[in-house]
Amino acid sequence: MMTGFVYGQTDGLFLPVFPDPSSARGGVTGKSIIDVYDHYDFLGIREDIREKVGEEDVFFIVDNAKTHLPFRRWLRRQRITLMEIPAYSPDLNPIANVWSLVQDKLHKHYPELYLMRGDVNVVKKEIEVAITNCWELLDRKVFTTLAGSMVDRIEAIIKTDGWYTVTGLFLSNENTIGPAVDLLALVLREASRDWR
Repeated sequence: MMTGFVYGQTDGLFLPVFPDPSSARGGVTGKSIIDVYDHYDFLGIREDIREKVGEEDVFFIVDNAKTHLPFRRWLRRQRITLMEIPAYSPDLNPIANVWSLVQDKLHKHYPELYLMRGDVNVVKKEIEVAITNCWELLDRKVFTTLAGSMVDRIEAIIKTDGWYTVTGLFLSNENTIGPAVDLLALVLREASRDWR
């Protein structure tokens, strides 16, 4: 699993989340996600972003996937404003659109990665380095384009009543319209600051 966030063209993280060996089924858990954000000092990065942009509040978009429940609770305890969206809603979640771009770079620059064997910690570190390098290789304009497309994507979701959009993506939750409208209002509010 991957996790990440982006703010503008220069701030962000994109990292692998490895399974939690202490979990009942040995999969990724909310604890796994929290550990990654703790390890990379997400709260410090967020504070730097807030200071840089001069905003009191910088919101965080997070979907309602089951594994995110403990993570959402952790974010709230840190007093981070959340914009919660339905699970598997890539039209509402800009970072979800970056996954395939990073994956393409991984295939191009690290084609042998899937063949790695050996000590699990060494393999994890190699995966982390490869993914981080691929994230750094992305053209920063991608993030501007994604942010600029949000209004159109949200309007398409509202127009289709939460079903298929022109991009062919399906939103799996019947409660899609409310979050889409809320997110549209937030995106427009944020964009209007740039126009002043």
